[in-house]
Amino acid sequence: MIGSFKDSQNGELVAFYVHGTRSAQIPAIIEKPLRRKLSLLAAASSEKSLFSPPGNNYERLQGNLAGWSSIRVSIQWRLIFRWRDGHAYDIYLDPHKYR
Repeated sequence: MIGSFKDSQNGELVAFYVHGTRSAQIPAIIEKPLRRKLSLLAAASSEKSLFSPPGNNYERLQGNLAGWSSIRVSIQWRLIFRWRDGHAYDIYLDPHKYR
C-alpha cells in the first residue's frame, strides 16, 4: 500500500497518481508504466510481492540510500521508496544515472 509521497516533484507525482494530471516533470513516454508501477505499489501487501514480475527489478538499495528500495519504471527511471509495515513511504521518481 502507498503510505506517502516525498514532495521532490512539488506534488506532481501525487497529482499524477491521484488525479491523472500530466506534468512536464514526468515524461510522457513513462506515464503508462509509471501508473502501472504505482498501482502495483498500492496493491502490494508485502515486500515479497514486489519481486514479481521480474521486470520490476525490485532491489534494496545500499550506500547513501541504505534503507530505501526501488522498482524500475523504465531503463532510465526508478521509483524510490521506503518499505515499512506493508506500506511504501516517501515515494519519489528518480532519473536513474549510470556510473
